[in-house]
Amino acid sequence: MDRPIPAFYACYLLRSTVRHQNLYVGSTPHPVRRLKQHNGMAKGGAVRTSRDTLRPWEMTCLVTGFPSKIAALQFEWAWQNTHQTRHIAPDERITQANTKQRFSPRSGKVRKRTGRPRMSMHDKLANLHILLRAKSFERWPLQVKFFAEDVFKMWHRWTLNMAEVVRQGIEVGMDQSVLDKTTLEEENPEQPIGIYKIDPTYLHVKITLAKSQELLVAPSNSCALCSSALDSKREMALVCSNQACNTIFHVGCLSSHFLSGEHGAQNAILPTHGNCTSCKSNLNWTDLVKDLSLRIRGHKEVSALFKEPKRRKKNSKEDAKSMVVADDEEAYEPDVLAEESDVEGDLDDTLLQSECGDVDQIQLTPPDDEDWKLVDELATQATYRAVTSASSSATKVRKEIIEDSDWDEAEVIE
Repeated sequence: MDRPIPAFYACYLLRSTVRHQNLYVGSTPHPVRRLKQHNGMAKGGAVRTSRDTLRPWEMTCLVTGFPSKIAALQFEWAWQNTHQTRHIAPDERITQANTKQRFSPRSGKVRKRTGRPRMSMHDKLANLHILLRAKSFERWPLQVKFFAEDVFKMWHRWTLNMAEVVRQGIEVGMDQSVLDKTTLEEENPEQPIGIYKIDPTYLHVKITLAKSQELLVAPSNSCALCSSALDSKREMALVCSNQACNTIFHVGCLSSHFLSGEHGAQNAILPTHGNCTSCKSNLNWTDLVKDLSLRIRGHKEVSALFKEPKRRKKNSKEDAKSMVVADDEEAYEPDVLAEESDVEGDLDDTLLQSECGDVDQIQLTPPDDEDWKLVDELATQATYRAVTSASSSATKVRKEIIEDSDWDEAEVIE
């Protein structure tokens, strides 16, 4: 594994706002971008959500806290195929597979095929409750956040009638900003609400990462538990995420310390949380290891996180507007180009073609006047430089395309 732990990854339950019985389960590192794809506002999305009669879709809930992308894909497949996943025992399944028969005209044989059963919102929530209690996911620091009030009420009614409860450590709740939507919109209409306030980047670990990098540069460090020397270049070290604490641990030492303090973790390999020996603050194991993975395998992500944004040159943009006759003034705006870069395609070629088309509209002077010919040649050269500068600036502000998963036709991951 040559990549760090992802900044954010979630499994989501999608519901059609037109027909509430149409549901979809998926996973994504960027919920807002993925929702735009499902609603046809951006290129991509799943085939099952591409019908205009079902749009727009809404994300009713998110399951977060996965330690890796593979972990999120495993949970997604299990949630989609609760009728055959190994993470749910056969006697606990509440949905059964549909058996379809097909007659082959060539061989004359009847083939049986297992089909995915149609499930209601009640079935989806019931299966989610079973998966959150499964042994396979009991060591993951999962969280469930609802963004539709009626769906959360349905979940609450289901859990009240269940004898078995979700294990301790899993936070389940309703997003408060959705409940206070009317008040927040009156106070500040531009304030993000619901999934739009989620930060899917590494920005939340930037301060902790800067502190750990500064501490581990020192040649002489020691583990707070075993008191032995700790060489950060050869050994994996964890740093307390509390900004006021500079305690450093060996990975193995802190793991054993956390497991010894966890109830019912005698046979566990990895811990979930624990307290720092110095500041006594509660630490999340996934957050500590995410910081470690960025230091070891996330060189590109770290450099992009700490890279200072370049200031735009106003003169070059104004010169481009004045020298080129353009029908669309927004073609020169870097913000517009950055927004369009989410869609697959070569924007540089598109920009260059549109600008060159405008160059053809410039009226040239007759060739018999030598003075005007010289002025026209200089103007043409300046126009070419302006177009080249606008094309290069558009390439610089291009955003990274985040690939979302769509595992409708994927193979079984167990």
